[in-house]
Amino acid sequence: MGAKGISLPTLTDYDPVTHSEGALDPLGLYAISDSLATKLVPGIRERMSHPRFLTAMAAGAFVTREFEDDVVASDGQSEPWMVYEWYVVEGLVRTKSDDPDLRELPGIRKAQEAIRDGVRLNAARYLKTATVFGFHGIYRPFAYDLDIVRDGLPGENGYDLISTWEREQGLPGFATGDSGSGADLRRRLIDGVKDGLAQAAVARSSQWGVWSDIGEHFFPNRIPNAEARMLGRALSGGPSVSRRQVISFLSSAEGQEIWLGTKSEREFHSVLVQSVDPYVAALLQAIMAYELFARLLQDAFDDCLFALTNIGSKVKPSVLAKEKGVTRAHKGIQDLYYEVGDKLSPFGETIRFENSFSSLMEPSSPEEWVLALLQRHKDVQRNKPPKGKNPWLEQFDDGSAVIRPLFRRERPGRHDDSYVNMYRTAPL
Repeated sequence: MGAKGISLPTLTDYDPVTHSEGALDPLGLYAISDSLATKLVPGIRERMSHPRFLTAMAAGAFVTREFEDDVVASDGQSEPWMVYEWYVVEGLVRTKSDDPDLRELPGIRKAQEAIRDGVRLNAARYLKTATVFGFHGIYRPFAYDLDIVRDGLPGENGYDLISTWEREQGLPGFATGDSGSGADLRRRLIDGVKDGLAQAAVARSSQWGVWSDIGEHFFPNRIPNAEARMLGRALSGGPSVSRRQVISFLSSAEGQEIWLGTKSEREFHSVLVQSVDPYVAALLQAIMAYELFARLLQDAFDDCLFALTNIGSKVKPSVLAKEKGVTRAHKGIQDLYYEVGDKLSPFGETIRFENSFSSLMEPSSPEEWVLALLQRHKDVQRNKPPKGKNPWLEQFDDGSAVIRPLFRRERPGRHDDSYVNMYRTAPL
């Protein structure tokens, strides 16, 4: 699903330069929603779509445990797990490049470019922030939470997962390293990582036999039955009560009917809230209230962008103040502001909420309010890392504004109760 009212780009590389959660948040609505989503389903991120990366990580922990904790490649930065990731990504690209689902593989384009150019995949040729946006970076918090990997070593569920995986894949000895085809694969991967550390790059030619093993045994888009059941048990377990309750309802016939029928997180949460414990119910109510507030602000901003696009020249605040979304938000947030603050209080978000949006409570007229909204946008853009970003519009001394060409809008706001932000139902 996509964020309501925001068109998300199609992403192939997991790179912060084009990362939607940071680049497309013109009013600073994401930070609170992300905190609430993390409390509801800890460990899950919107970018997650392939639980089998947990298996690849567990197998990698058996490989990289052979190296000392302080070992890094000759580039002075790449740790053994990162070198292992280079091999896995390159192996999947070399052997499964024709599979359309592989486009969601983190780092796929970088590996394709390295293979095309005939150079070795390394830190400079891989993702700019690979520790965050490679598959280890994306799935590591969840793998730790499920005790699949712990401090770079296999956790209890990691041992169970790899034991299941090696039996189903016909790779005996991978976990123990004693004997068998699994033990041989593990040794070859260890040797590859060892040489990769020395060369600070993938250190195997296109003829390396393990490429086909990686494609056969780690392909993320199809999970054999026993491994799937093991991953399902791990996913449904873990220490988080709220995540278990969300997954339980999502897995039920009623939850499936609601989610698959609507793809609306508000609809899903409005039914889920009736069957969870009081803490989770309060969290869901906070989310639903915050998203009503967020929708009003987003629709007002989108209506302004749409009006600026249609007029195509400088537009006075008095004109923008007449937009449907502006008049609705100016009145609506007066009714919602204190309710949202109260509901966020148990989850430690009231102060951040007030610091972020109290300025929108002060204006007494729609014209003053739209100026405060545009100022909120400029403040958000100015404070974005690393050095701030330009606002989406230019504003003049008299308060009038003109939209920058890149941010022209073909549609106004949605004017409904759909969520602006996402709360992990889709990846779950």
